[in-house]
Amino acid sequence: MSDPLSYLPLAIAAANGTLDGVEARRLVASGVALLQRTAPLVRALQGRRTLLVLDRGAPLLVALAASDGHPAMLLDPSDGARVTREGPGAAAAGAAFTVRALETHVPPGLPRVILDEAPARARWEVAGESRAIDLAMHEGLHLEGEGDVPGADEEVLVPAADDPDAGSLGTPVTHLRLLAAARATGERLRLAARDRTLTLAPCTRLFGLVTGVVAPLLAGGRVTTAHGEDAARTVERLEGEGVSMLVGAPAHFAAILDAVERRRRPLDAPVLQRCLAGGAPLDAALRERWYQQAGVELLAP
Repeated sequence: MSDPLSYLPLAIAAANGTLDGVEARRLVASGVALLQRTAPLVRALQGRRTLLVLDRGAPLLVALAASDGHPAMLLDPSDGARVTREGPGAAAAGAAFTVRALETHVPPGLPRVILDEAPARARWEVAGESRAIDLAMHEGLHLEGEGDVPGADEEVLVPAADDPDAGSLGTPVTHLRLLAAARATGERLRLAARDRTLTLAPCTRLFGLVTGVVAPLLAGGRVTTAHGEDAARTVERLEGEGVSMLVGAPAHFAAILDAVERRRRPLDAPVLQRCLAGGAPLDAALRERWYQQAGVELLAP
């Protein structure tokens, strides 16, 4: 029998980090409770995968925990992607995890879990039925074991077909490969519990998920996901929230530079130490602009 900490959600929970202001342990516990308390979801997932249509880290971690034993197909809603009922992914999906603002991306008729109020509660909806699920685990989530145990050699994720990093972890994407990649990233960047990461890259893409969410959480750090956030708000976070690592696409860094230049005052982010741009090519001109403004190298993953 595999060590519980060889599974991605439980390994994250054991590290005691926080995601979007909520303890990762609580988010994972909510996902476990969701699966335990929603028998129709368990039946719907028999022999099937889950479909994750989410744009924030906290509900994504709840969904990954509730997908226990079922590979999760990632859909990035920010690029307008949809899965049709007849499409190649729909037949493999037993249920979708999403929020109200994004459920138009889910195939009509596919059972779904609405996570707007997670980790407190969720809503199960199928064929006209809708009911609230209390996700509180009063007994808590008790985890014991070594924090660096190798991941289980079982499939955990199915990247979107158009994800530029889809083949970076090999096929299939297992707990073993994903945890190893995230730990290697953490070691290379020397991440620690004191780090605060701001992730602008979509967490339903491998770069955003591995570098911007899983790696810092495994180090016990604090992560905020803010894909789609206005660049001026990001500047405020960099200057006022103690952000030590910024993870985004090259376009995010370009937008931040434009916002700083418009206000005609240099960026003042003394805590910022690591900046990583992925998901698209990073050109030398942008790297130079960023270094001149932030005083920190902009690196590719």
